[in-house]
Amino acid sequence: MNNSNIIILTFVVTALWDVALRYMALNFNKVPSIIQNIMPFIGDLEPYFKIHTLLAAALIAGFVGATTQPIILAITPFPKNIMNLSYVLKFLVVSFIISALYGFIMKWSGLFPHLQKHYYDKLGVVRSMYHDGISGLIVQFTLLFLVTMYKYGAGK
Repeated sequence: MNNSNIIILTFVVTALWDVALRYMALNFNKVPSIIQNIMPFIGDLEPYFKIHTLLAAALIAGFVGATTQPIILAITPFPKNIMNLSYVLKFLVVSFIISALYGFIMKWSGLFPHLQKHYYDKLGVVRSMYHDGISGLIVQFTLLFLVTMYKYGAGK
């Protein structure tokens, strides 16, 4: 799969994960207590998701994912073989670091004032970097799964 396809798929996957996050934030009292305890910041996103429509929030998230991925791919190309665990681990470490650092660009750009108010300001620098990094890993694990399924399943 070429980089353009990976970037497009990143946009879609990131946007869809944002829809799931929206559902959890707007229904936080119904989320399992283990998630509420481990990730209480999800509940803090309720005002953010009430400001943006489902489509607007998903497009913002997709844009962020699609603009982060080329930086990651320039440093560490997407794994061609998931059995090469050392390379996959390197790819995931780079993904975590770039995703964590990309939050600074989002904050400093001023393009995301509602996210700044309801996410970055509440979490602080270290926690927001950690959560941005984890978000990047969630997207990359999803992509690795989908690309592998395509490679060994439907894409044969």
